[in-house]
Amino acid sequence: MKTKEIIRLARDIRKNWQTNDPYVIAKKLGIIVMDGASNVKNFKAHTIKSENYPTFISINSAYTDLSKKVLCAHELGHAILHEDNVNYFAITAENVAKNVEFEANIFALALLVGDEQLNMPIDKLSPYMVKSILDFNIKLK
Repeated sequence: MKTKEIIRLARDIRKNWQTNDPYVIAKKLGIIVMDGASNVKNFKAHTIKSENYPTFISINSAYTDLSKKVLCAHELGHAILHEDNVNYFAITAENVAKNVEFEANIFALALLVGDEQLNMPIDKLSPYMVKSILDFNIKLK
């Protein structure tokens, strides 16, 4: 999916549900979101999609509320945009702009903020800038 289409989709969802809260949107879409402790080093969040089962998003509760909202928006992007057999961990410096991670980052940013809150339109930001904006807002408690 192209960047502008992802941005339009995220904004349409925000407008349709009249919220940018990814937890509320996930619930309305039948996606289960669970905050929980994790013993896995560096675990932030992940999405599980399986045929005949509801989609499930797991978020590490060790992060701040703002961080969990950003992580949930990113994972919601995966849940909405990507097939269940996509490998979400195959990200490298070479493929960041073409990767499902970039698509989920664009979705999250477009869902959470508008262009007026940034110095330039989201579709003009580099993949690295989009990731940096989201990463800046992800902190442990």
